[in-house]
Parts: sequence; C-alpha cells; structure tokens
Amino acid sequence: MELLVISGSTRRGSFNTRLARLVRDVRPDDQVTVVSDLAALPFYDADVEATGIPSAVTALRGAVAVADVVVFVTPEYNGTVPGVLGNAVDWLSRPHGESVLQRKPVLVLSASPSRFGAVRAADHLRTVLHRIGAQVLPAGLSVAGAHRRLAEPVDPEVVGQLADVLGSVLDVRTAPSGSAEPDLLPA
Repeated sequence: MELLVISGSTRRGSFNTRLARLVRDVRPDDQVTVVSDLAALPFYDADVEATGIPSAVTALRGAVAVADVVVFVTPEYNGTVPGVLGNAVDWLSRPHGESVLQRKPVLVLSASPSRFGAVRAADHLRTVLHRIGAQVLPAGLSVAGAHRRLAEPVDPEVVGQLADVLGSVLDVRTAPSGSAEPDLLPA
C-alpha cells in the first residue's frame, strides 16, 4: 500500500514530523513517503493559480493522487491547524470540484506537548477534509505530552497505539473483498 504522510509542522525537531516518520517504522511493508517541507508551497492565491500551478503544488498533488491513503499529522496553533498546513489543504482542494482529495481516504493524527495532543486541530482538519470531499477515516490518534512521548526513545505505548490505529484502518482497506466489516469505513 502507498501511504503519503504529510506533516503540518516545519519546525526542526518537530514532534509531528517524528510522528509522521514513525508511520514508516510501524508499516515497513508499505511504501511510505513523508512530506515535511510544506513551507516550499507558495500561499494559495487565485491569481497565482490562474497564471499556472507552481511546481511544488504539482508535486504535492501528484503524490496525493498516487497514494492509497493520505495521513495528515497536525500540531495545534491557537486551537486549529497551522497556516502552512491549511495552505497545503487549500492548494489540494483546487480546482473546485476536481480536488485530488475527493474520495481519497485520509487519516488524521496529531501531537502536542499539551495534555490534549492537538485534538482540536485534528477535529478541525477532519471537518475541512470532509467538506472538500475526502473520505475521512474514523480512526485517529492524538499524542499528548509529545515532548516526552515522542522523544528518543519513543514511548512504546505510542508506537503500539499508532500501529493499532494504522492496522485497524489500513488492514481493513486491504482485506480480501467481502471480509471487511461493512460499518468500519464510511460510505
């Protein structure tokens, strides 16, 4: 399975990028690509879009298009997603009615040093992705105390929780036809 994992943080030493890379560690049999350079995308502007799609946007859209599942990993800034991640979602939502995210299975993870693990940002991102037309998967993981739990060595409980979440969603998606529980994935 091809997984594209997009970290919404550009900070060196980002807890969210660590969580994004942890996906690769717990899914060694899958093809996992981690994107953590969202600052390379110009701010969305319809005038820029009208003159031609920037190459960084084209590359991100292409990576989303070939992925079987896109995993978004978000920190929380002021109760929501950081601007750089919102900007990426804005670009991915275009052109209207033809978004590369339409019907694309997406999973949302989050991490924060706070006791809530960026759960508000994760919920907000799920809402936005659903509005765009993505198939927002019901599972998720919010890692509280990320400065401790995602430090080296990573808390084994986080590794286990992440493996469980990914397995519950991804293994159902790859199960032989007819063997998946019909109510596990939204229509």
